[in-house]
Amino acid sequence: MAKEYVKNWEGVELMATQEQKIIFRKMEEILRNYPKYKKRIEVEIENLKNPQIKKSCGPGGQGGSNYEFKSEMEQIEELKQRISNNISRYREIIFRIDECLNMVQDHKDYSFIQMKYFDRMTYEEIASQLDISLKSTYGMRNRILEALEIHFKIQRLIEF
Repeated sequence: MAKEYVKNWEGVELMATQEQKIIFRKMEEILRNYPKYKKRIEVEIENLKNPQIKKSCGPGGQGGSNYEFKSEMEQIEELKQRISNNISRYREIIFRIDECLNMVQDHKDYSFIQMKYFDRMTYEEIASQLDISLKSTYGMRNRILEALEIHFKIQRLIEF
């Protein structure tokens, strides 16, 4: 496993702190999930067009823990509301990520985001494609994540 480095305010490379590593991991998870959020919206929109109530053995049709009997129409309306809420939540997450990405789109290492998190390329593949050393790909990662960090915090995608 490669060592993680960050630059201090004087430009001197230092090993990343444990806190910085945790923040970067959270950011990477969000970036890796970005395409999934977009896909999830598509799935939920399809679900909204044709809501299906899952039948269960308990009263109320939803998990059996609700002893209040609801008509199928009420259950469908509740399901539609939950699906709509899910769509809104995913759209909000995507909006926040897009805002962050827009703030760093002119960064010299911006292309790393597309290659690593959206195209799912390995560090080795990125190094090969860009004709740079493997160590340089880790430097790209650290620089772009460092640039994104403040925006992720402002958008409340990560909190620390």
